[in-house]
Amino acid sequence: MQSRNIHYLPGLDHLRGFAALLIVCYHGAHLIGYPLRHGVPFSSADLLQTWPQSSNPLTALLFEGHTAVALFLVLSGFIFTYGSLNKRIIYHRFIINRLLRTYPLFVVLLLTGVFAFPERFDFSAFVQTLLGFGNAQGALDLKSFSAMFWAIAVEWQFYLIFPLLLVIFQRDGPWLLLGMIAVFILLRSLAWLEGANSRDLAYWTIIGRMDQFLLGMLAARWYVHRPARNGSGWLLLLAALGLMIGLLYGFHQAGGWPVTAGWKILWPSVEGAAWTGVILTYLRVSEYLPARLSYWLTLPGLISYSLYLLHFSVISILIEQHWYSAFGLAPTLAALLNTVLWLPLICALATLTYHCVEKPFLRLRVQYHDLKK
Repeated sequence: MQSRNIHYLPGLDHLRGFAALLIVCYHGAHLIGYPLRHGVPFSSADLLQTWPQSSNPLTALLFEGHTAVALFLVLSGFIFTYGSLNKRIIYHRFIINRLLRTYPLFVVLLLTGVFAFPERFDFSAFVQTLLGFGNAQGALDLKSFSAMFWAIAVEWQFYLIFPLLLVIFQRDGPWLLLGMIAVFILLRSLAWLEGANSRDLAYWTIIGRMDQFLLGMLAARWYVHRPARNGSGWLLLLAALGLMIGLLYGFHQAGGWPVTAGWKILWPSVEGAAWTGVILTYLRVSEYLPARLSYWLTLPGLISYSLYLLHFSVISILIEQHWYSAFGLAPTLAALLNTVLWLPLICALATLTYHCVEKPFLRLRVQYHDLKK
């Protein structure tokens, strides 16, 4: 997505589009696959017993497609740092831009959920959700309308401190950010030793996700200061993708998302580092893609925010109305086929909200760098 504050890299939209589509397929595989396997609607109560398992690394990637959130968060750290290295951010202007970027569609869905399900409304929960703590206990639960708010909350918590982190990063260099990652690993370890849920702390919160933002910031500095090596881009990208898929396969074989083992304290750092490698190698390769191909690859990225926030509602409705079929196939394959068949509608709705809700506010964004420096 183009901005007056950041030099446009089409490869970033390619990656955002991939992440959004992976999330759609991930939720489709689980939410539609569950009733196909068990004959009842999806339930999170017994995921340790019902989480699907596969010996195929690509199917494991689908089952653990929640990893796309980590890709989004590393990209966030990368994008803001890439656009602001060696510049000074005017804090209130930066926050205004983040409001204009994320709040219009968020507020539309929030109010829709409030008025659609008035029995779920609570004023203090409404204020909490509105102010960026939708990932904390007590936030509004508005069924599918608020299902993705937790990740927006994590993003917002990072936005509030990013300008300060950038000042520290530019003054003290990368070693301090690496030290911060170590601090967050230590904090998660202390919390786990005192009885905290290692999975929930690592997955739903800024305490778990901060590593990924910081890795994105480090990646931006590397990208700017390290020239590309001619001829090695595709091989490095394949190696990075192979490493990412291999790590997710190991994660899946260890029990996948439902497991609350202590090793998940380290998983955000490992996952973020692997996606960092994919981002750095893909951005170099994407520079040499044909212009027409690159253009088509950017389209899902442009609507990725709408895709992310809207897809859960569409999938939930088609399950509620039984608008899916087994097709005589294995549950996972049938669930994926159903998702793909509904994907054009999801993309059409996301395109509509992008142009009619997101884009008018995006045009109001301001320059947040101090050009007098």
